[in-house]
Amino acid sequence: MKSQLNLKKAIITALFVIIGTAVFAQTGKISGKVSDKKTGETLIGVTVKIAGTTKGAATDVEGRYLIGGVAPGKYTIEASYVGYTSKNISDVEVKANSSTVVDLIMDDSNDQKLNEVVITANVSKESINTLYANQKSSISISSGISAELIKKSPDKNTSEVLKRVSGASIQDNKYIIVRGLSDRYNSAMLNNSILPNTEVDKKAFSFDIIPSNLIDAIVINKTASADMPADFSGGVVQITTKDFPDSRFLNLSLGTSYNTQSAFKDFLAPQKSGNEIFGFYDKRRDIPAAFPSRTDYIAKPEAERFALSRQFSNNWGYDKITSTLGPNFQVNYGTSKVFKNDSKFGTILSLTYRYDERLKESDQIAYTGQNVGDKYHDNAYNYNTNIGGLANFAYSWGTNKIALKNLYNRVLESQFILREGIDESGSGFTRTGDYLLQRSLLSSQLTGNHLLSSVSKIKLDWGLNFSNIDRKEPGYKRMEYTDSGDGILIASIPSSGSASGGFGGNFSSLLNENSYGGSADLTIPVKWFRDNNKIKLGYFGQYRKRDFSARNIGFIQSATGFNNDLLKLPQDQIFDSKNIRPGGFIIDEGTNGSDKYDANSLLNAGYVMFDGYLTEKLRLGIGARIESFSQKLNSTDNSSRALKVDTTYLNVLPSANLIYNLTEKASVRLSASQTVGRAEFREIAPFSFYDFNRNVNVFGEPKLRQSKTTNVDLGYALYPASGEAFTASAFFKHFDSPIEQQLDPAASGRSFGYFNAKSATLYGIEAELRKTLGFLGDQFSNFTFNANASYIKSEVKVPTTVNTTGKRPMQGQSPYLINAGLQYTSKTENPSSVTLLFNRIGKRIWVVGNVRDPDIYENPRNILDLQLSQKFAKSRAEVKLNYSDILNNKAIYYQKPKGAEPNAAFDKNTDHVNIADRFGSTVSLSLSYTIK
Repeated sequence: MKSQLNLKKAIITALFVIIGTAVFAQTGKISGKVSDKKTGETLIGVTVKIAGTTKGAATDVEGRYLIGGVAPGKYTIEASYVGYTSKNISDVEVKANSSTVVDLIMDDSNDQKLNEVVITANVSKESINTLYANQKSSISISSGISAELIKKSPDKNTSEVLKRVSGASIQDNKYIIVRGLSDRYNSAMLNNSILPNTEVDKKAFSFDIIPSNLIDAIVINKTASADMPADFSGGVVQITTKDFPDSRFLNLSLGTSYNTQSAFKDFLAPQKSGNEIFGFYDKRRDIPAAFPSRTDYIAKPEAERFALSRQFSNNWGYDKITSTLGPNFQVNYGTSKVFKNDSKFGTILSLTYRYDERLKESDQIAYTGQNVGDKYHDNAYNYNTNIGGLANFAYSWGTNKIALKNLYNRVLESQFILREGIDESGSGFTRTGDYLLQRSLLSSQLTGNHLLSSVSKIKLDWGLNFSNIDRKEPGYKRMEYTDSGDGILIASIPSSGSASGGFGGNFSSLLNENSYGGSADLTIPVKWFRDNNKIKLGYFGQYRKRDFSARNIGFIQSATGFNNDLLKLPQDQIFDSKNIRPGGFIIDEGTNGSDKYDANSLLNAGYVMFDGYLTEKLRLGIGARIESFSQKLNSTDNSSRALKVDTTYLNVLPSANLIYNLTEKASVRLSASQTVGRAEFREIAPFSFYDFNRNVNVFGEPKLRQSKTTNVDLGYALYPASGEAFTASAFFKHFDSPIEQQLDPAASGRSFGYFNAKSATLYGIEAELRKTLGFLGDQFSNFTFNANASYIKSEVKVPTTVNTTGKRPMQGQSPYLINAGLQYTSKTENPSSVTLLFNRIGKRIWVVGNVRDPDIYENPRNILDLQLSQKFAKSRAEVKLNYSDILNNKAIYYQKPKGAEPNAAFDKNTDHVNIADRFGSTVSLSLSYTIK
């Protein structure tokens, strides 16, 4: 009996657990963020509750609230806060197993004639687009794009997303240009920490490594304030990733893409180990571990050098394959746990995998002045793997929050180029380039937000960050065969002297950079002029340490008795170990002292600023930032003399921003500031690198100086309705000693170097419109039109021997930018969506010319994208069909003939086309499903 009684108790207990679980599973949540209407600042300690109940919550240090365990139905929520007018929001619908997001904007009670008034609103009107609300209240002029809009675009990574932002464009599908200024004039931040440069050859961050669906929002600040880093003239790109999800979810996405120029076509591929699709290269590409330094190798007897030469793998051959469709996979998981004391812990995890095989076709002519050099056609077969992971953790209690945010990305880019053409003498050649790049980015940030006193409202924000960039270019092999005249191809291997990179060359490089940073910001409320104004002061520090080394190794003919028949062997046999012998081939090394450098920099910055309303409608943000920046680099020149760069700059950089609110929906802004542009490690390093894609050598200039920019902006903003905006601004910039890249007139071949121009000016206007089309009739209420455009003009004075007009635009600056889009989304449980997007930039200088070589321009290119999406299974599942680069315009880089009008439009009949690339159009299909 006792056992039966225990069994009954167990069954009853299990039933209660199951019933309780089922009941709990049928509840939902209400969550959101509460902000000040005027300043956009989030409000801490606001009481938000369900009307007629005691169920509610107080906002945390980020202004967030979460009310859990709410039965499905419609509710009214009430928000109240000392000094602010209370607000009631009706028609808040809660669904089972989901979170209803209601963001609230609170009005300062000083703005109301009667403090007893309670504002009542409908939830559809109150849940305004958070991005535009932030732009409206931001002290600086900014543009951005939210996660909601990113989902409606076909963009797979951050670089593609940034093309949609007002005043922004992308170069080489990776690097951002803001207001027509090249990538080196812009800065990138991830969760308020400065991102490191991912490129060895330029000051730039490669935005294509961050998948778009990991992003919460992107904002580009185009004017400076004292609390922002000052190393920019175009914009500061701030990328924010999520931490506290609104509800627990597991999202799975799987897709693939078809490129019209690539899919199922015959490809050439370098020899692989099979691990490349997982982001790891074949270690046989590395220089053998036992291979000595150049000095030790040259000092060894010839017999030992032959033995060491045979240690290199014979991996010069290539295979013929048929290209396949690459998979795209992503899994996202998020959860928030609320504890009894209203503290909560949030987790977001994400893993992304992409593999892609893509053919780029290119026709190139290497002009030197007006003389025609090599003419050829490239088939560039690209095999790219991208693996990304995100792990964000946050804990919030009372008026405190600590978050740990981590981002890791590994990219493996393998490219095999088949180049066929004729040289300047008319002789035919076939060249190959086997290039591989493995790079990884690790970024970790530990941040804290604390309200130090509920009475004084003093707030402390702090952060510690670490990042690492690891970049390897192993076994970059280039080969040339020429036609002997009788149809037999002869390998171009140097017969004496040093190895040459283009003829049996084998280049390798390693770059590792660590960055350590910390910041602290104190916000102190003051009652100067009016209540709720504030003083901000803070510190920012960053230390960067880079180590770079490269080795130029290649085969040459042995000194005596060389067998010329070996030069007729195909590429997969010519460097077989049996041919590494007297009368055959031997390794030679042409590494110079400048092929290695180490560098470090230290930035210490402090600022103080006032931000507040002088009158009911006039807001002022004014302050100054002091930055001390020291930079050191150690290398040697090609004569083995020590080369040291050691510079220190101390800058006092004022900034002022005025906002006058004409109405609740419209404002006028005026901004003035000074910022700087600092030379990057690569730009001051003497290292010279041959870029096979562009057929040029790139080298640094140790004497580069810091540039300084004076900025003035005038803007108007109108936010007529939820999610709608119209903004316009005019801007002017004066540059002292801007840094640019130019063709070197002294080089025998094509070489790109860096230099300081004396000065430059830039001015322009830009406008953005986002408008729902319901005003045309109810049938158009589901349509939204958005467009932004910029017109920009810059001027750098140059000698008339370089340019007949005595002036030219700044390098990388486009005279205009156009982005436009039309979206349709049905208002159903399983909505359908159609998005059409257009992008175009004006011609811009790719590389600055000289007395011999005219400037090289990049011609405008029209880009049209289409996305179709359909949700089903109660919006938990979604299928997307994207058609990208529908028009497939060529990317053309050209020079005007010497003496021709440089500002004239491109003329394919007379202009000197250097490069004409075609990428093909891409159709991609993806399916995603969310488990809640």
